[in-house]
Amino acid sequence: MRLETWSGIDTFKQPTIAKETTSMLTQDQLQVLADDFAANTNPEVVAAVASQNANVLRDWYNQDASPECWVFKDTLDVEEVKGEMDWTADYAAFKDDFPAISFLLEGGSYDPRPAKSREALNAVFAGATTTKSALLLLAIRRASYVEKLFVGETTGPGGGDGTAEANAAIAAVSGAVSRDEVKEALQLLV
Repeated sequence: MRLETWSGIDTFKQPTIAKETTSMLTQDQLQVLADDFAANTNPEVVAAVASQNANVLRDWYNQDASPECWVFKDTLDVEEVKGEMDWTADYAAFKDDFPAISFLLEGGSYDPRPAKSREALNAVFAGATTTKSALLLLAIRRASYVEKLFVGETTGPGGGDGTAEANAAIAAVSGAVSRDEVKEALQLLV
């Protein structure tokens, strides 16, 4: 507990305890998750659905999907981008584009998900092949099972092997599914 002073009177304030959020998935997405519970043949998932074990299902759906599915990250940190710029190999190719690079990264982070964002990076680093390849790899991450359920396309961009921009998907759902959401989805099976 934390001691606070208010109008000269010392009082104790209870700390706030964080709760899992329940707002990531829409009702339609909860139905898709429930349908996947019913169709999933993984023995761990089948047993968890049968026993209504929301914790096991949450943990299983939040782990990296297999086979792998690659999605664009929500944001790239400016310091990460700077760290991937190959000054030796690519300086001549992007030295004249520093104002554009500064403009793209001025907010402290960069969202690579919109097509226009990727087009801008592609244009700015057009001749800087080493840096561009490194930034594309930096811009993607492995998706979880729940995120993989909600990637719209399966080809370019769409859940590929992660070796190029065309092989990464845009995740309609980004983040971990909560225990409460799993419980809500289980209720849709009844």
